[in-house]
Amino acid sequence: MNNKASFKLSHLTYAILAGLLSSNVSAASELQAQESVEVIEVRGIRASTEKSLNTKRFADGVVDSITAQDIGKLPDVTIADSLQRVPGIQIRRNAGEGATINVRGMPQVTTLLNGEQFLSAGSLTKVQPDFTDIPSSLVGAMNVMKSPTADTLAGGISGTVDLQTRKPFDLAEGFTGAASIEAARGSYSKETDPKAMIFAGYNADSFAVLATVSKDEVTLANYRLGATNHGWVGAPQESGNCWYCPQADMNGDGDTNDAEYTYVSYGMVNRFTERERTGANISFQADVSENLELSADVFYTKMDDADRQRGLMADNAWGGHWQWQDQHDPIDRGDILASGHRLYTAQDITLNAPRVVAHSESHTNERQSTNYNVELVYKGTGAFSGKARFITADASRSHTENVAQGYLTNGLAHGLRRNEGNGPIAVNPNGYGPDTIAMRFNFKGEHAMLLPPATLQGETFGSNISRYSVTSTYSENNYDEDASLDIVRLDGEYEFDHTHLNKMTFGIRFGERDISRDQYVLLAPLNNPVGDGSVNVMWKDQGLAAFDTDGSGGTPSASAGDLTMGYDNLITFSSLPEGWVQPVSDFGPISIDSIYFIDPKQLDDPFAFQNKFYPGNIRGTVPGSSYKVTEQTQSVYWRSDFSGENYRANIGFQYIKTDLEIVQNIIGDSICTSCPGSVAEDAGDIITDKSFSDFLPSLNLSVNLSEDVVYRAAWGKTMTKLDLEQIAGGLRISRTRAGEDLAAREGISPDLLIATNATMQGNPDLNPWRAQNTDMAIEWYFSPSAMVSLGIFNIKLDSFIESSIWTQPMADADGVVRREVSVNGLINGQGGTMSGAEFSYQQAFDFLPGVWSGLGAAFNYTYSDSESGRIDLNGDALPLEDNSKESANAVLWYEKSGFQFRLAANYRAKRLAEISVPYGMSDTAIWTEPTTYIDISASYDVQDNFTVFMSGSNLTEEYETNYAQWKDNRISQNIYERRLTFGVRGRW
Repeated sequence: MNNKASFKLSHLTYAILAGLLSSNVSAASELQAQESVEVIEVRGIRASTEKSLNTKRFADGVVDSITAQDIGKLPDVTIADSLQRVPGIQIRRNAGEGATINVRGMPQVTTLLNGEQFLSAGSLTKVQPDFTDIPSSLVGAMNVMKSPTADTLAGGISGTVDLQTRKPFDLAEGFTGAASIEAARGSYSKETDPKAMIFAGYNADSFAVLATVSKDEVTLANYRLGATNHGWVGAPQESGNCWYCPQADMNGDGDTNDAEYTYVSYGMVNRFTERERTGANISFQADVSENLELSADVFYTKMDDADRQRGLMADNAWGGHWQWQDQHDPIDRGDILASGHRLYTAQDITLNAPRVVAHSESHTNERQSTNYNVELVYKGTGAFSGKARFITADASRSHTENVAQGYLTNGLAHGLRRNEGNGPIAVNPNGYGPDTIAMRFNFKGEHAMLLPPATLQGETFGSNISRYSVTSTYSENNYDEDASLDIVRLDGEYEFDHTHLNKMTFGIRFGERDISRDQYVLLAPLNNPVGDGSVNVMWKDQGLAAFDTDGSGGTPSASAGDLTMGYDNLITFSSLPEGWVQPVSDFGPISIDSIYFIDPKQLDDPFAFQNKFYPGNIRGTVPGSSYKVTEQTQSVYWRSDFSGENYRANIGFQYIKTDLEIVQNIIGDSICTSCPGSVAEDAGDIITDKSFSDFLPSLNLSVNLSEDVVYRAAWGKTMTKLDLEQIAGGLRISRTRAGEDLAAREGISPDLLIATNATMQGNPDLNPWRAQNTDMAIEWYFSPSAMVSLGIFNIKLDSFIESSIWTQPMADADGVVRREVSVNGLINGQGGTMSGAEFSYQQAFDFLPGVWSGLGAAFNYTYSDSESGRIDLNGDALPLEDNSKESANAVLWYEKSGFQFRLAANYRAKRLAEISVPYGMSDTAIWTEPTTYIDISASYDVQDNFTVFMSGSNLTEEYETNYAQWKDNRISQNIYERRLTFGVRGRW
């Protein structure tokens, strides 16, 4: 498959590299810089602050730093949570934990491990890891480099984060050990989650070794209220010419020139995420000879997680029921639609829901990565010094998704029937119906609520378990990913005895990254109950027929007299095994009468669950979402360092040549019935070879205006590596049941699966993000633990990647093209800017008398304004996605006589979460409202080497609220919990 030449280091290669180094041919960068930075023993808030300021002051460019307060102790619970304290960094949360970061409003951020690329199993195709993968106790420091330097691996547009592990030679001579045990508990999850860390190191002067092992389990509340999917949205127009347009006066005002903004599905979702993390780091260093130092590292992470949800959901069943709203507080947005219709939105709506379900779903991940690093450093007595480095890594991720739809409605309101041989009947015979259910969606208060009627058909709604049945179940979006990484690099340094020119550093690097992805669904073989033949089915929906069992021809349908799937196996909740069904009334801040749900833990194993009801499931390939990519990079760099009485500067370049081999699959004939069109035969390969090169000059200047005041200026070109999924994924077509209204209009079966929209998941013609960055800053270090700085920056985007919408014909499940549908894909955009300013202040108040001398404070504020070149529905310019124009951090701390206390607040202004294109509308901005997170930590040293500690994150139970286009059009919320942690830590 891969025709490119691969490289792997053999024993002979190691010998050649060692020979080159011992003969003084190459030299390493970083040595002089490391020697020039003051070494500080780091324990406690004050010491970590001083170390971080020291790193910033003597850095080669615009850098911010965070240092662990003790072995295995970053300032915050997770790596991303700690990074958000840095000026200009914003984070995105996953189940309340910091997962990814933006630097100056952009997520195109490279993350390095000890100065080089590494693999993170949670984001194999990207250059930024999923920080939830990595236990924070493995990291000793983090540097955020906002201006490029020639010797720093290129890959981030707005910045580079370097995660640094502890090195054995940095330990005191002899044995060093540390351990901690802690327990955490969430305000909603009510689970006690354990975490343990142990560290051991030994430094014998000529050699040293250390090892860190971390293990934790966590259960996180992660509720969802409101619209269940931001992409399932439309503006159905009265008497419009479209498949979703009702041929009626929806609001009863006597005309047909109105449209109503509506989502397909609204719900309240009880969702919990369970994670089990293991991490280990082993490092070895030895003086092989007087001039040679050998280092070796292993960095290992493993995380198993399950995202389990139980949601009460009301939806319009897609086909033919888009006029399902009674808006009680309609807001007239004007005739802003291209069709000329007036658009109305509302926050208090009665949803006349044809379908109400108790939805259970489980997403699981098993991910693991191992990164190996070997370095040989030559520290010569002359002008030359150097380093050879080899990195190899492998990582894997297995992901599953499994769904069970427990119907409370009987299906007749949207024409879904089953046929057991005696004619069509309600698909869920004991469910509520035949009329729609009046579900009240109200977002006028603090939280979104979906309230069912208090009583229905003589009973409390949802209280009768005999009303429920598993009408539909399926497993899709499953995939296996594997990746490998191999890097070899040589770095050299030559020192000059010159008034201004100090040294030149230079190097070459070769890298290869391979990624493969195999996506699949689960298909159950169904035999023709009245004849020969069988078909494979993904959507096991008891209202759909797979065979023409009555011989009438046409699309199989219960209404036409055909037997439906599971015609002999009505799966009622009351018939399920003991313990499978649970009553739930907890939806975070909202509580209602209990609704029955299948325990989503039963769905963790998709094969076991699906085989329980539809035996013999097999993997069905999704060739359009499966691919292989090989990325090879070759780079060289050169850098010169200068200094004088009051300045330091470096100038240089990095040249990178990138070769890509992209192997996509040709989508062949469908291999199933009742499934997406993307589940098909793999009809062969499409191989695309792509090459490009980048020349990236950089300049950094630091001028000491006085003993304590530093002026900085920097300029450079940057680029980021392509997300391999964005260039290799294929076409995915979404389909849904036609329904009776559309069937009558188009003369098709109501059970025909029609094409509604599509996503082009990959575009091999994409080019990387490229930009020119300019920085200026002034920093005043008025004590060893105090600083004030002000900086401005500008990022001029030469090219970037953005989503685009177009229409093209798509076939329905019977292969007939009846309409054009919207296709969402990625293209390159031209132009765009990000500019702003950063202010930072840190100080220890050690000049105060007595106990007050233990106080300290920090504050930073970032303003980052951006333009993406896109406009929203009102014609207003849109910023880059996920950028908050304003963000700030405030920290108050105290450290005295063994007691430490820290109170921290993080603020983000509103951000553009995504751009949605609803049916019948143009670009519609989805915004997330401003958020403020409050965290606390405290500790007390009972003895010099024994500490008790506690921490609290999200003390105010902050949550995220999203609105579409207008602030008074709120659509959804993500609810997170407060977490408290208590523990003990020892050091010896």
